[in-house]
Amino acid sequence: VLQDWDGMALVAISYAFMKAGHDGNELMELIGSEVLCRKDELSLDVRELGNLAAAFSHYDMIPCSKDVLELIYEKYQLKARGDGVSLEDVADVFASMPVGKRLDAIPSGFVEEMMQLAIEKACEARMVDVREIL
Repeated sequence: VLQDWDGMALVAISYAFMKAGHDGNELMELIGSEVLCRKDELSLDVRELGNLAAAFSHYDMIPCSKDVLELIYEKYQLKARGDGVSLEDVADVFASMPVGKRLDAIPSGFVEEMMQLAIEKACEARMVDVREIL
């Protein structure tokens, strides 16, 4: 069944389970495996990558979380410098990084790049938004 879902559906379900606080370990393992199987053809924007990072950092005890987070961080590095990246997108990925570090999923230079991107996006945002998001 998951093979029929597009990337947006995979992200939406995983993020919804995380937000609702459901015990979705089995489903997240299936979603993670599907994401990894389709890693070359799966096209996700920066917001979807951030949501997926948040979900898999929440379900960090499932076996595929490390590999999924590695993939997310690699794809995020490629897309994060483009237009349409918001401070909230950066914050979602930043929030997943403690788990990513514990799982040894963060690529070299990623933390520094994310810090620079967060500073840039914070400078572009209204101060009230920065306080609310961070």
